[in-house]
Amino acid sequence: MSVNGIGAQYYPAWRETRSEQKTGSGIGFAGRMANVVGTNASENGRKASTASGRDNYVGGDAASIYGMGVYSRKDISASQDFSLPIETERYKIEDASYIEGVPAYDVVDKLTGKGLYIREDQLAIQRDEKTGMEFLINMDQPFSSNVIVTGELKNLLNDLSEKRNIDLKEIPLQGGLVVNHDPKTGLDYLSINGNEAKGVSVIITSEKDIETLNKLADEFQKYSVSSQRYTAELYALLEISGNLKREKDGFTFLTPDGITYIPYDGNPQKAWEIVIPSSDYSAARRYLAMGIEASNYQTWLSKFNSARLLDVDTEQFNHYSMNGDRNGYRFIQ
Repeated sequence: MSVNGIGAQYYPAWRETRSEQKTGSGIGFAGRMANVVGTNASENGRKASTASGRDNYVGGDAASIYGMGVYSRKDISASQDFSLPIETERYKIEDASYIEGVPAYDVVDKLTGKGLYIREDQLAIQRDEKTGMEFLINMDQPFSSNVIVTGELKNLLNDLSEKRNIDLKEIPLQGGLVVNHDPKTGLDYLSINGNEAKGVSVIITSEKDIETLNKLADEFQKYSVSSQRYTAELYALLEISGNLKREKDGFTFLTPDGITYIPYDGNPQKAWEIVIPSSDYSAARRYLAMGIEASNYQTWLSKFNSARLLDVDTEQFNHYSMNGDRNGYRFIQ
């Protein structure tokens, strides 16, 4: 069963646009706000869930796991005569052909619709030491391509590793990833320790979690500015991860290196964006949680000497806000 409305075909991922802002060659305020791209599942059947986003911010650092030597074949010449797919009631592992001569697999969680495409030489079970939760993660796209490892999946992976003669390692979470908890919804999520705005992936363990996530997205879809489903899902992720505060007339939310306010009705005259050094993110997060007057940009400017207010490109803002259903931004390219 796929996550209703949090489907397996598209996921939001924010692009780095600061170089455009510095040169003035960017696509304007709305483009920066709406620069969320939709990634299709490949012909091999890769799945990506909109319960996650912003993989581009972490790919370089997180992918360093691949240089750790966690993968080894016990006997590269051993017979590999076994057939795929292999599956249980909840999980399925399918053949995803070869990449650069290395076998690859699609691993699908049938309960949530989440899944990942992963090379055989990248297979490793990653464990969060605080919670004991275990994950299978494609570190090139850790937020859109991860599956929680239950005993059921671990047995399946052990079966695969035995038949493929793989030394399947169990290692701590890599790339600065940690498991956090949202007390309001009761949902756990993966994020980057110290800058949770860099990415978030909700950890779905049951149909109740799916229901909770969908209810929150339903709430956001009632606002004109997020009337499109994938936009509502994005704001839901931001709120779950503690990066968004709902104000009287709009959302204030944190990005990895900034603070943004967007009114519920999408009025560009009331929207603003502030750039701050990424080193100030933790302080901004604390201020947001403290309940300051977050919708007033002067409040933020008074707290960060290095902050600067960006010009709002109203023409571009209107282009995006009037696109699609004419009530919200298009958060796909």
